[in-house]
Amino acid sequence: MVTGRRRQRFRSRRSAMAVTEIGDRSWDFAEADGQAIDLRRRGVPVEMPTRWRLFGPLDEDTTETVWTKFFRVAGGHKARSRVELDIDRHRNVPDQLEIGGRVLEGRDVTLRDGVLDLSAVFGGHGNGQQAFMFAEIDVPADGEVALGAGTDYWMRWWVDGALVLDTMAAGNVAHPIGHVDQCFRRELKAGKHLLAVHLVSGTASWIFKARTATPADEAMSALNEVDYARWGVVPELNAWRPPRPNSNWEWVTAIRSDVAYADVAVECRYQQYSPQGNFGIVIGAQDSDRYYYAYVPVWGQLWRARGFWAAIAVTDGCGHVRNIELKLMHNVPAHQDMWRTLKVERKGNEIQMWVHGVRGPRVRDETYGAGRVGIAGFGDFLVRDVEIEAEQEVEGRGWTAGGRRGASWCHVEEDVSLGDFQHPGQMILDGDQITLPLVIGRNESCHKLNDSNSAVYLYRSGDLGRSWERFAGPIARRDVPEGTRFLVEPGVIRSVHFKNDERCFVIRESRDGEETWSEPMVGRLAGDWEKMFAANARNGASGYTQLNDGTLVVNIGHDYVGLYDSVANVGEGTWGTGMCQPYCTMSRDGGMTWDEPVPLDHAANRMSAEPDGHCCGFSETTSAQLPDGKIVAIARPYRSPFMWQTESADGGKTWRQACYAPFSGAGAPVMIGTRSGYLAVIKRGPGDGLHCSYDGGLNWDAGTMIDYNGLFNGSAIEAEADVMLTAYPQSMDEIRPAYARVQRIRISPDGPVALLD
Repeated sequence: MVTGRRRQRFRSRRSAMAVTEIGDRSWDFAEADGQAIDLRRRGVPVEMPTRWRLFGPLDEDTTETVWTKFFRVAGGHKARSRVELDIDRHRNVPDQLEIGGRVLEGRDVTLRDGVLDLSAVFGGHGNGQQAFMFAEIDVPADGEVALGAGTDYWMRWWVDGALVLDTMAAGNVAHPIGHVDQCFRRELKAGKHLLAVHLVSGTASWIFKARTATPADEAMSALNEVDYARWGVVPELNAWRPPRPNSNWEWVTAIRSDVAYADVAVECRYQQYSPQGNFGIVIGAQDSDRYYYAYVPVWGQLWRARGFWAAIAVTDGCGHVRNIELKLMHNVPAHQDMWRTLKVERKGNEIQMWVHGVRGPRVRDETYGAGRVGIAGFGDFLVRDVEIEAEQEVEGRGWTAGGRRGASWCHVEEDVSLGDFQHPGQMILDGDQITLPLVIGRNESCHKLNDSNSAVYLYRSGDLGRSWERFAGPIARRDVPEGTRFLVEPGVIRSVHFKNDERCFVIRESRDGEETWSEPMVGRLAGDWEKMFAANARNGASGYTQLNDGTLVVNIGHDYVGLYDSVANVGEGTWGTGMCQPYCTMSRDGGMTWDEPVPLDHAANRMSAEPDGHCCGFSETTSAQLPDGKIVAIARPYRSPFMWQTESADGGKTWRQACYAPFSGAGAPVMIGTRSGYLAVIKRGPGDGLHCSYDGGLNWDAGTMIDYNGLFNGSAIEAEADVMLTAYPQSMDEIRPAYARVQRIRISPDGPVALLD
């Protein structure tokens, strides 16, 4: 199907939310709104029973469960029992329970410190098993009783046969599991009352926690239930939670709008739940997207590397967040659910940051003078005890409420009738035409897309990425070859795919912009490749580039099978390398013949010595050639808090010893070399992070967050002189719809510049 050209404008987003009064202070929640939650009167004091009668488990096939990661999809985490429960008929703790045609015998169990591990009791568990618990609670006086509970992952509660809590439609929501994730109240008479609980297991564990709930517990639990489009604030507890699940994939800010400060200190405690995101303190705010931002980024690569980074940045309204300083922090654990302190102090033009008491980045900058303060970020986080200290308030310029965050990107395809998930492939520049394939699918994880739920569509831009038109599709994914694309001559694109078991490259060719492909051809291995096929070794392509003279370069990751077999409880947190050694191989005939692989690391203590087996920490490697011929390579590490960097001065025949890069990154990084000799590498972290070098890779800037979603997994090319065009997914399995986004960015010695044309 062919559609007409449609101009996708790069545009700023503006919203007109009102200022919200929280206590005696005014707050601008910019992109959202705010809701204050008051503490309730304390209920009748009771003790949560410790002795319970447990029945079960029922098998997994008795439950229909739906699991997705799509945070905005209604019913994304839901469960439904396939058997009649009839729990509400019981008025006393039963000895037997008849469920689904089975008679279950009860066993007495004890909640120790309010916790029961059902998986331990039952000797394991599967997703969707069911169990039932009963106990009597003694109420000393008439009045409201407040109870709380949490479980992995669904539950229902009855009191004297009346249903009082049901999480079957959404699950526990909070993680890690707590005693008061879900709270409820019930008006009861003095005396004994029957508690009945229905539990359905999740995947990771089957923990049940419960205790009586305080007014503070209830308020914090209510933060989980606030309208997803709003900030939730408990003024009496100084507790803040951003919109959920909107915050999981949207930038959110909360700025105190009624007063400005020059010299100021802001401190808080925070907890980051998401495996990717940012949380930070705003100072010097001129509006909701012009401020200093002292923040902590997280993404999955970091915790297993024990890496913890912090940054002080400045925003200028275009949607980018430009780091002034990015620092690898010492002595700060990287646990995902850990409470940490964050403090930022400004004196004159100097800004100092601390995380968990450890001194972090320190900068001097005069971009903004006096301004408002607040908090901002994306991903799921919880904030407590926000304190502002200043000797005096100052007269600030008038404040205009509402979201003013710019959008430096546009969508390639806005028609979600094709599918609600888009993932861009590799862009090819041929003359003045750019081709971009999109995988578009629906109703499935991006990791489970196939011909039945997705297809490939082809897009073309004739104005260097400013606008796009669809010119082909749908194309069955089975008809699209795997591998890297290279333009080997005008109008001719070749896919190059390395097959380890067959010991060859598979080459296919397209002469119509990737609409159709030739039959497979074999790319022959030349020279000595035997070392690559040693016992218990395997190889996979992990990056590519095309040199100035047309030579094709493919990076190969060479790893070893079974090295961790004897390590108990091995997992992502097991410190050590992934044992993947980087090699590169080159083809000078369009992929038909490939040279003997050479190591990307000269692993010798003395330069003249015979090198050892080289670095084993490389994962996804990207490289680019500069106008002077030097090739620079940057690699995602396996379990290091920094990326690896190496280079070749002889066209890829030999490589320098690998060194640390001054930043980390993941998400299939891509690097380009521009016509002016600049390097630009884009990757996951912080956010979608871009770092630039203007001296051949000797020194790098502190980085720019060009988008906040923290995935990358995209592609990039130099579309015109010193202009990077990048395409990347808005999300993977986080939200639906998830669009492919493109940005045009000028790589300038003064820093990257978003081109909003």
